[in-house]
Amino acid sequence: MKRACLNFAVGLFLLVFAASSAWAQRGGRIHYSNLFDPQTMDTVSGEVVRVDYVLAGNGRHYCTQALLKTPRGNITAVLGPKSFMEEQGLTIAAKDRVTVTGSRIVIMNRPFILVTEMTGDRTMKLREAGGRPVWADGDDWHAR
Repeated sequence: MKRACLNFAVGLFLLVFAASSAWAQRGGRIHYSNLFDPQTMDTVSGEVVRVDYVLAGNGRHYCTQALLKTPRGNITAVLGPKSFMEEQGLTIAAKDRVTVTGSRIVIMNRPFILVTEMTGDRTMKLREAGGRPVWADGDDWHAR
């Protein structure tokens, strides 16, 4: 019985891996926006520990992320494309105190929040209530 379960699990893993690889080779992309869940909305306040620029799912742009130290622990705030942030004059730096609202998600056992709005020196709207990024172009939420 254990052997059958193990074989099933391995087979399922290989099937999912093969399907996702084929999808990616056809131009499929995995983006944070696909993980947005309005049911997990939360607001957290904290101090920016550091700002990182991570290669986005499309492989052409960098996504701005900020590690926040909060009373409930550290969380990574996923903001938006670096180029969008620069064009809009939206800045964030270490030691800034901010409040973010967005969808909490977990990736590889690490907490993230897909930010809809961030308030610090000013308020920055980054996503609509349903998760659609304000930088989205037409039906492609990830276009920039």
